[in-house]
Amino acid sequence: MTETLTAPPAVIDYQAVAIGNIRMMLSLRGLKQSDLAAYMGKHRQNLNRMINTGAQWSFNDMCRAAQFFGVSIDTLMRPDLTQSELKGNGGLPVVNVDDLRLRGGAWKAPAMVLAA
Repeated sequence: MTETLTAPPAVIDYQAVAIGNIRMMLSLRGLKQSDLAAYMGKHRQNLNRMINTGAQWSFNDMCRAAQFFGVSIDTLMRPDLTQSELKGNGGLPVVNVDDLRLRGGAWKAPAMVLAA
């Protein structure tokens, strides 16, 4: 009788998947890490370190990132997420981006809601 060895199921690093999806969303939507950092209430350098060094993200940080992009946490952590799926809304951010930018004077226009 022959025994068949099966490999244990692959362990998915959901944080790495989410960071990859965050990079993809930033790129597709023409946004910068500084935009996300401002929304999350972090310095750009801190967010850059979180994205590039594999530093552990808090659950709240992941939630804020998902809110910024207008997606669910599930979507943010999908290993099979594609660019074509993300382009379904025209590549526009789906958050109210005026909250932090207008206070800093970066945008002089009235409150801008890019998508509902």
